[in-house]
Amino acid sequence: MIQAVLFISATVLGCGVLGAEVFRNAQFQCGIPKHANTLLIVNGADAKISDWPWHAAIRQHNGNQPEYVCGGTLISERFVVTAAHCTLGENPNKLPTMSVQLGVNAVGSPEGKVYNVEKIHRHSGFSLTDLKDDIALLELSSPVEFNDFVLPICTSKKTATEPGKIGAIVGWGVTENDIPSTKLKLAKLPVVDQLECKRREPELYGRVLTDNVFCAGYTNGTSACNGDSGGGIVFERGDAWYLGGIISFTRTRDGSNLCLTTTYAAFTKVGAYLDWIAQITNIDFSDEYGIEKNIPCSTPAQPNGVCVPVQQCRNIFDALRSPLLSKQTAEQLRQTVCQLRGVRRSVCCSPDQVERIPIHRNAILLPQECGVAKRSTPTTTAVRANVFEFPWIALVLSSKATPQKKPYCIGSLINNRYVLTAASCLKAKENAGLDYVRLGEHTLDVARDCDIYTDPRTRNSVEECAAPPLDVKAVLPFIIHPLQNKPFRANDFGLVRLEQKVAFTDNIRPLCLPIRENLRNTLPNDFVLTMLETTTKQELYKTRSEFTEVEECEERFEDYGYTPWVTDKMFCALAKGPNYICTPHTGAPIVSMIQQGDAVRAVMYGIAMMNPSNCTIAQTIPKTYLRVPLYVDWILENIAP
Repeated sequence: MIQAVLFISATVLGCGVLGAEVFRNAQFQCGIPKHANTLLIVNGADAKISDWPWHAAIRQHNGNQPEYVCGGTLISERFVVTAAHCTLGENPNKLPTMSVQLGVNAVGSPEGKVYNVEKIHRHSGFSLTDLKDDIALLELSSPVEFNDFVLPICTSKKTATEPGKIGAIVGWGVTENDIPSTKLKLAKLPVVDQLECKRREPELYGRVLTDNVFCAGYTNGTSACNGDSGGGIVFERGDAWYLGGIISFTRTRDGSNLCLTTTYAAFTKVGAYLDWIAQITNIDFSDEYGIEKNIPCSTPAQPNGVCVPVQQCRNIFDALRSPLLSKQTAEQLRQTVCQLRGVRRSVCCSPDQVERIPIHRNAILLPQECGVAKRSTPTTTAVRANVFEFPWIALVLSSKATPQKKPYCIGSLINNRYVLTAASCLKAKENAGLDYVRLGEHTLDVARDCDIYTDPRTRNSVEECAAPPLDVKAVLPFIIHPLQNKPFRANDFGLVRLEQKVAFTDNIRPLCLPIRENLRNTLPNDFVLTMLETTTKQELYKTRSEFTEVEECEERFEDYGYTPWVTDKMFCALAKGPNYICTPHTGAPIVSMIQQGDAVRAVMYGIAMMNPSNCTIAQTIPKTYLRVPLYVDWILENIAP
């Protein structure tokens, strides 16, 4: 898949569904491969069936030789879900003879095992003409034996398919050379907002996109195509993969039956059909399998607890985030281990420490000690920041800079390898050669940053200087949100990976992200915005801002002739005077000081967007910020050890 490693369907494609069933092969767990998953990349790659053991090859028997027609997804011992159009045979009035091959890397290879299809359950509302209800269940003649290469996917009513969510698809469909792949291929695709799909293909998607269908993909040649129909798009939650959709259809090229890879693909939303699936399979989808089950447990370290995935237990997960574990702590953690089917790592957790929503697995890469500065003082207006006050501020710079041209983007250090900033800034200045990150900076072009402070013990004035700033090369290309600026100004997030780990010091420390449910679901009232003031000494400033309701925010924009543009993924905050900083600061963090345990920590709630910078109106027009809590999963999905 250079142009498109993975295609889904020419005329009609299909998405898959994640299933969670209490199955007889109790030693195996749904949605969790026995081997580590292959790293997902945007343009696709070769895949191994051991990484995606629920993927099935659907075959029709029109003669003695079975012929591969579609992909499918194993949801239980006896059922495979696929697209209804995959069950259409040569005779439209007769269901075809079909079989399913599981545990295979290449179509037609002797590996794996073949199961005959005893009964085809095609949805009664399926219409090839109207492209609706494109889902079918294949009931196998004998139960599947699970092993390292054959496992069911998890399925739940709570599997989210909202825009921006990244899913994985695998298949043997047509490649960029317009020939079927002999190897299993894998690609990573974002779910796309319905309005964007309809804007891209108004004649097609304007007619067929309903609550039971969603679209996903890119417009750069990475998509799904012929032969991938019926396969599933799966989403990772906690430790397990869940089925979200079935590859159904896409637009075809003019004068050809092959798929058009420069547009989005459509998927049947599995969650909309779980009641129908339950009637046929007797599978219970009422619980979020392996995530929200309330299972009492008792261990030496926790006699009265609840067995949950480790990401759901606050104190234990925080202990694992510590850079060093003592032998005593490690032994205590071992004594909390319990067994929860469907979860790779589960612990017996005190009920008051249980998170309702599991924290993303990659949150383990975020340091527990975050958002704490050596020197910090509250402010009521825009003032110069203390030297040690915002040690997470990072500058993305260019080694090609000249005294007349010094392009930069401001961002935030979130761990020892990543800086979070605005994608629009990175893209606007990429031609200027942004290629390294400066950490621990306070005032530009000053050899060493120093402050005078009063020692509280002696009441004497003391000069304290920070260590010199640290420059670290950036890994190129930058990581840009796939839906950046789609729609206009939306999803403006970018990540800069550092070539090497950085050691934390007094002037280089990470900022906290709102990874927990209580932080993600509420916005505080008071914020502190940090920016680089470039009109005078080019040093860090801070200003206090207050949350502003959307209605008031839009009214103030309109009063000054600006078009209001505040979506549900943004919030407004008004800078408090009498002093104001009017330097553009796209990408700068706006944080709130939150009590967490025994410390007050700076938690990042917003990333500054492009706003009016006229100082005359800065006093009355709130600024808009993208809501970081809504993008935490994307951030964590795209950071790596």
